[in-house]
Amino acid sequence: MTPGTYLPLKYLPVFLMLILATVFAFAAIFINRLLAPKKKTPTKLMAYESGNLPSGEVRERFFIGYYVLAILFVVFDVELVFLYPWALAFNHLSTVGFWGMLFFIILILLGYFYEIKKEALEWLKKS
Repeated sequence: MTPGTYLPLKYLPVFLMLILATVFAFAAIFINRLLAPKKKTPTKLMAYESGNLPSGEVRERFFIGYYVLAILFVVFDVELVFLYPWALAFNHLSTVGFWGMLFFIILILLGYFYEIKKEALEWLKKS
């Protein structure tokens, strides 16, 4: 490397590609804004739902049941993060490690049975 040269020449194609991609992205956005129609029509302002015509009120509430399932998945996924190291070190643990993890598993099972009792895993809302 010669004095005063801070950037190795082998990285030059990478930076040229980065600059070219950035210029292309901004050019595409600019050309789109330049050529796109700007007149707002009732059809353009209508909500698009996979080609179906809208019916009813736009701001209608509906039940989303999967968020509970997503939260429960995260909880039980984190539980597995604690179980894997314990399973790998099972032969080297004392009885304290065994009883501690047994307590943890029982606690998780109690939570699971509570979910079943509260019907948290049911998808359909009871009317």
